[in-house]
Amino acid sequence: MIVAKVWDRGMEGRFLLHRASSSFILATEEVITISVGEKKAPPTARICIFDPPAVLVGYSQDVYEEVNVDEAKKLGFDINRRPTGGGAIVMIRENTPGWELWLPRDYPGLPATIEGLYEYLSNVVIEALKRLGIDARFRPKNDIDVNGRKISGTGLYTYGNGLMFCGTILLDLDVLTMPRVLKIPIEKLSDKTVKDVSKRIITVKEILGYAPSLDRVVEAYRHGLEAVLNLRTEPGDLLPYEKELLNRIEARYRSHEWIYEFRRAEGYNRICTYKTPYGLIRIHLKIVQNVLESIMITGDLFTYPEKALLDLEAYLKHTPIDMVRNEIINFFAERNAKIYGLDAHQLANLITSCIEGKQLSITSSKTSIAIQSTPPQKLYRAMYSSAICIDKVHR
Repeated sequence: MIVAKVWDRGMEGRFLLHRASSSFILATEEVITISVGEKKAPPTARICIFDPPAVLVGYSQDVYEEVNVDEAKKLGFDINRRPTGGGAIVMIRENTPGWELWLPRDYPGLPATIEGLYEYLSNVVIEALKRLGIDARFRPKNDIDVNGRKISGTGLYTYGNGLMFCGTILLDLDVLTMPRVLKIPIEKLSDKTVKDVSKRIITVKEILGYAPSLDRVVEAYRHGLEAVLNLRTEPGDLLPYEKELLNRIEARYRSHEWIYEFRRAEGYNRICTYKTPYGLIRIHLKIVQNVLESIMITGDLFTYPEKALLDLEAYLKHTPIDMVRNEIINFFAERNAKIYGLDAHQLANLITSCIEGKQLSITSSKTSIAIQSTPPQKLYRAMYSSAICIDKVHR
């Protein structure tokens, strides 16, 4: 068994640098989480370059709701699905390198809560940016920003005793490409503070006047690992055990079923879209004679464990609509499941309001959720395909 070594100077880990396809990078995210969690591999960090460039949807998203598939393919982008939650992102080679960190859950000093892990582990990237001359900070729920503008998003994936914390560093970005390959929902555009992508994000090049070399990014990231986690890393490679797992797992990340059909929202007669401070949530319902026959929940969600939404959707099948709220509360009470930023009562309010076809405004100390009512004929405009609340949708 390979385990991390502890010296007076700290913990020793492995550093990887990969330029590869989306299927390789995403499959190895899963593989290394398993191997580090089983302590067959040491704590590991990686900088990765997606080549060819890629459009990646989150675990809980429907590709056809989020991506202009034909245009993305025309422009030479891979399309794939991450094992992590969150929203769709665009990875354009060296302009947006990915950074990743794998640790066992019992790594010294790790917080016990999901919220704590996001904030604590973000300090690695904040320290790396500081090394590059940039003053950044963590912004809940999962962004790293500079003067209120996002420079890096983050995601957390867990499997057994392993966890992966990951994200991107925006070195440079062609903002004109994003609306060509991504479907930007009307709900997001309607917010006056997010009219222009360039006003919401900031790049390293914009701050420093140049984009640092990949070697400089690697050095800064390794510095952040040591400064925050006392983790010294040395260049390494995948282990034979990991390569064996990769041979089996990568096939899924190349499959049409995983990328396009998993979380495909078809056959529902009501769709409600909710814009929340923690992302966009779409609830798809099939209601027959006051019974919830089926439900699918998609969007910019981080759920722990990742399959919690699948379990909830199965749990709610064939439930009388007047019992749905209690069943949702019961589900979360019985299971150790969590939707980051949204508690069981808030989710129950969203789903029952969609069932009832009502406008909704929920406010709490943690979350504010708003729904607008828009005539269906005005919902589909040019390149956008998001609906706020529609009955009898046919695709």
